[in-house]
Amino acid sequence: MKKMRISSTVNLHGGSRENILKYMSDEVAFQKRMGFDALDLNLGMPDLLAEDWRETVEKIAADAESQGMGFEVCHLPYIMAGAPLEGEAYERFDLRMRRAIEAVKTVGAGYAVMHPNAPTVPLKAFNRAEQYESVMRHLSPYAEQAAKLGVNVVVENMRVIPTFVASHRYCQTPEELCDVADALGIGVCWDFGHANICGIRQSEGLAYVGRRLRVIHVNDNFGIGDDHVPPFIGNVDWKDAMYGLALTGFDGLMNFEIATTRIPEASREALAKYIVDTSKVLMSYIE
Repeated sequence: MKKMRISSTVNLHGGSRENILKYMSDEVAFQKRMGFDALDLNLGMPDLLAEDWRETVEKIAADAESQGMGFEVCHLPYIMAGAPLEGEAYERFDLRMRRAIEAVKTVGAGYAVMHPNAPTVPLKAFNRAEQYESVMRHLSPYAEQAAKLGVNVVVENMRVIPTFVASHRYCQTPEELCDVADALGIGVCWDFGHANICGIRQSEGLAYVGRRLRVIHVNDNFGIGDDHVPPFIGNVDWKDAMYGLALTGFDGLMNFEIATTRIPEASREALAKYIVDTSKVLMSYIE
């Protein structure tokens, strides 16, 4: 396995999003200065898909290119898990989703990540066939649009929402995830934090995913909430995770998805440096 390049979601530098073009330009400059190779563009950010979305995205892409950086992964918008696929709210979501897929092509990203529309349900009420049908009905139109545009979409493994009863969420297991990916003819995004919450041994899950793997979301937690903290701050077994990654032959981006909302401005550079240094530790496990 060759040495991986690193990327992160566009939320590390902080600052106001009142001017989205300045915010994105500052983020690109910050990540380049801190040693990242590429960026993950979150197309769920409201300002990116307003009525003038096309011009906004074109300017963001041009600015990043002028700085010698690029958006190589995108995260598509998603709706509340299990929300009905009908009505005015869904129509608004559908419009944003279709704009987002076009935006992926505009910025030239290699992959865009989709969430399946799957709720957490009590095990006694879980119906695998019904959940599969719902997820396929939700994702199929977007996979078709992406294919027509030459955009590579992938489906992400989900995490169960903690409840007081035994429960399940479709696409939390590698088997369910790969069933959907194979049916749609697309690849997989593996979120280490989601797998940890679901009690999945990372190496076993990744071994099952195998060559389907296209994108990874690197983050940690303590197996309860989706904390999105950096590696080694939670309880993910990173040696086992990297062993699993090596089994897939993955050679894409070491793509970090870290929550930064509460990080003080004065600590942002330290956090970014920690992420970069951590990426080297993770890679050392598979060299």
